[in-house]
Amino acid sequence: MRIKRNERIAGVPVLKIRDFFNRLNSADGNTFSQDRLCDLFHLSCEEGALLIKELQDRNFIEETVDGYSLTLRGAALSIARCVPPIHKEKADKLLSDFLDRVREVNDHDVYLYRVSGVWLFGSYIDDNATDYGDIDIAVELSRKIEDPNEHIRRNQEAVMEAARKGRNFPTIFDQLDYARRLVLLKLKNRNQYISLHTTADGILELTKTLRIYP
Repeated sequence: MRIKRNERIAGVPVLKIRDFFNRLNSADGNTFSQDRLCDLFHLSCEEGALLIKELQDRNFIEETVDGYSLTLRGAALSIARCVPPIHKEKADKLLSDFLDRVREVNDHDVYLYRVSGVWLFGSYIDDNATDYGDIDIAVELSRKIEDPNEHIRRNQEAVMEAARKGRNFPTIFDQLDYARRLVLLKLKNRNQYISLHTTADGILELTKTLRIYP
């Protein structure tokens, strides 16, 4: 999904709504109340009710017994990007290059994780789409080394080498997760049109998907 930076919904900037939806998706549940919405966006009861109605009318949220929750369209808004659209030819080239990097990761021992699955979702698999804000991709990663102790040793070697080159690791988790992050950084390749997720974040449960690898 593509959004415009200056777009508003019932007077509230769409970027603020997107970020709120994103936090909901990152939590254990995505249910919220109208009072919470009003507090977050500093709205009166009347303004909050208008925002709720507009979000329902646009099929971003639906009412539940506990309040409101995101629909599939709301989940798509939570990861929407503000980038100029690209045409299919460029999108196809970006995806082809991405799959080349997948094969490179899988073929080289320097990477401690392999890409065991790749899924597409969002506008790229919509037959009616003529241009795209980004390419939504989810990957499944698995360890190449089955022995957990050996995996940890190899990861620590990579951390020490990166530290010698000036990379900072603020927490122990940053160190332990380095090998996985290295693969994700390689796959994304700093491209603003690649919206990259892992299957661990549950995105595949929220939207229509198409498996393309293997």
